[in-house]
Amino acid sequence: MKIKDQTIKELESLAAAELHIVYDLVKSMKEKEKKTAIVRRGTPYKKVRQLLSGCKGSLGNDIITARQDRI
Repeated sequence: MKIKDQTIKELESLAAAELHIVYDLVKSMKEKEKKTAIVRRGTPYKKVRQLLSGCKGSLGNDIITARQDRI
């Protein structure tokens, strides 16, 4: 927590205009973090689509047929 305390101490000495700049920087960093998380979540979907692209027929129809066989 030492770095957090030091940062807060430094922030207390900044003028209002400088605080706005720091605030914008923090918001920007959080947005980048969210976008990175979204990109990571989308990657497995793309990989599955790529793997299924080589399959013949319809995976959906195969699933329906398999379910009907169990009924």
